[in-house]
Amino acid sequence: MALKSLMVHLDDGAGSRQRLEVAARLATRFGANLVGVYLVPTGELTPSVAALLPADTVRRRLADSGEAQRQAEALFREVTGASGVANAEWRAPAGYAMDAAVAHARCVDLVVIGQPDPDGGESGFARRLAEHVLLEAGCPAVFVPYTGAGAEVGTKVLVAWNGGREAARAVRDALPILETAEQVVVVSLAREAADAEAIAMAQPRLATYLHAHGINAGFKRFDGDPIEGGERLLSQAADLGTDLIVMGGYAHSRSRELILGGVTRTMFESMTVPVLMSH
Repeated sequence: MALKSLMVHLDDGAGSRQRLEVAARLATRFGANLVGVYLVPTGELTPSVAALLPADTVRRRLADSGEAQRQAEALFREVTGASGVANAEWRAPAGYAMDAAVAHARCVDLVVIGQPDPDGGESGFARRLAEHVLLEAGCPAVFVPYTGAGAEVGTKVLVAWNGGREAARAVRDALPILETAEQVVVVSLAREAADAEAIAMAQPRLATYLHAHGINAGFKRFDGDPIEGGERLLSQAADLGTDLIVMGGYAHSRSRELILGGVTRTMFESMTVPVLMSH
């Protein structure tokens, strides 16, 4: 798969510039189209709602939201122009933000979105948006830490591998990045002997698969490690100088909703570098 179409989420927060710069660098690197999608938690001002509000309030809300959107679009034009993005498209879809995010993400190769900031003013909205895109869009997503990213993304990559479906999909989705990376290290965590045996059998198959794509990866396995899995991956990322983690985005069913798995949840809460996840 070639990365030919990317989407980046923009809103009114300071994190928009950080993730837009990451998306622009990736779009330039792969010669991809970049779609900026403006989505904010403010509900759509429908005629029925507007009829219940004073006319001055309606005018003020429309003016404020319109100015915020204009500023976000100006930022998008500025960064994409300075980065040399060949094809940049701006979208500001109306309606429910979660549905719009998923609908637009389903028609691109990769989404760039922000890590929810627990201290941000719209942290609940950001988390719901991130989870919707990960679990429902059917495409890989790069989550950019709210603290920002380094100058390079995807040159030194850590791949989290457990042999599962989500991990396999993440590796395939990340192939264009892995093929152009300077360093790829596959890290596996085995808490039990059975896990270690399964990983030991799977690693040669994965090495052969990556080698067929011109990727000579290193491999590390940690057996019986007492440290929580997500923390171990972040520790390894720091030790290796990683600028991108590739991993499966895991969830399990509880009643009628999907709940993020432990390692995935840890990454959402504590990521220190961008993380590419596939579900």
